[in-house]
Amino acid sequence: MNLFQRLSFTALNFPTSAAGMPMFIFILPFYADDLGLGLSIVGVIFFLGRFTDILTDPVMGVLIDKFPSKWGKHKLWVFLSAPVFMVATYLIFLPMTDQPTGLYFFGSLFLIYSAFTLSSITQLSWASFLAPDYDDRTKLLTLRELMALLGMFSVIAIPAFVEINDPSLQAKVNAIGIFILLVIPLITFNALKNVPDSVQSTSKETLTNPFKDFKGLFKNKMLNKIVIAAVLIAFCMSLNGALYLIWMEVVIELPEYSSRLMLAYYIVSVLGLTLWRYLGIKTSKHFAAGISCIYAIVVLTFGFIGYWFIKDLADLPKLFAVGSFIVLYGFAFSGPLPLINAIVADISDKLNLDVGENISGTVFSYLTTLTKVGFALAAVIPYLILEMLWGFDISIGIENSKSSKMAIFYIYTFVPIISYSIAAYLLFSHSLSREEHARIKANLQN
Repeated sequence: MNLFQRLSFTALNFPTSAAGMPMFIFILPFYADDLGLGLSIVGVIFFLGRFTDILTDPVMGVLIDKFPSKWGKHKLWVFLSAPVFMVATYLIFLPMTDQPTGLYFFGSLFLIYSAFTLSSITQLSWASFLAPDYDDRTKLLTLRELMALLGMFSVIAIPAFVEINDPSLQAKVNAIGIFILLVIPLITFNALKNVPDSVQSTSKETLTNPFKDFKGLFKNKMLNKIVIAAVLIAFCMSLNGALYLIWMEVVIELPEYSSRLMLAYYIVSVLGLTLWRYLGIKTSKHFAAGISCIYAIVVLTFGFIGYWFIKDLADLPKLFAVGSFIVLYGFAFSGPLPLINAIVADISDKLNLDVGENISGTVFSYLTTLTKVGFALAAVIPYLILEMLWGFDISIGIENSKSSKMAIFYIYTFVPIISYSIAAYLLFSHSLSREEHARIKANLQN
């Protein structure tokens, strides 16, 4: 592929990330507080929405593998995702009522995550075809992550500018929604027009139970190590996102700077992506991903220690200290998950050789199915714990009890430290090397 084709393909991840990241940072607090659903109800609905979405991933993986269209294996599914994505974006970001019901929120979440499933699994499977080599795959999937970061950067930049004139959460959410609605059709059409796809005739196979295709994957120790690492990393990243606005308001007590500091976080994550990409090419993907987890642990540990020195400072020095923490932590954000996607693509090649069939769609649906468990639990667990055990009330903000504030602080810090530690161990113990993957690809081509 030429550079334009690479950019066209990886840009498909731009609107997905632009819509996905605000779910934790803006949408959950918006529906919980501004629209009056409450913290625990929103957490449970979000979990249920993600859980039902999890059930669609295996179906999608099998459809990609078993039923390619006349346009190729992947393009039809990306095309179908666009209208579903646009309808769901409108319903969530520009709600049709000031008092939505739990059913409205649940249905909208299910639609948007179904669109994510249609698009994301297809993209990851497509990447295995577009970049068959070990290092080229790292380059393509880290470029895809760069597009994700640009999407996140865009939807953080929008609230950062909006809050200058209108600090309300509703204004920020509406502006993000309009932006996403504009970019979905443009990026989708460009990719479908310019990116090559594997040419396959339509299969005449009947659709079997997609969950049966997972049976062999559950027994694959190499794959499951990496998938468990991905689940843990997704959980702690999403937990930080779900608690970020609350953490900034009731623990740090600088809510007016939340969007601008998050903007700095995503700017720095682009630089971090370059570092982890370089390290992955010079060493190995699993080593670079493991190091990025260790780096996150170190930053979180320094953040925990530093909090006790800055908590009573005036706003300006406190802002400098917290901003420094967020910038340093941002370097870790883009490290592990794109490298893990590339590792799973390598493992799918190994499975292709072992079973004599390309099942990349099923393998990636297995990864996304279990990773979504981590994303889903990241909202429901902390929200329920804070409200039920500490009596935290999101509507009164800083007036909450000191014990509930400290609970947010400890959850925000130590749950990710534990998760990153286990993930790092699993990544460092991965055994599929660059040399072995080259032998696998040579055998597949013979």
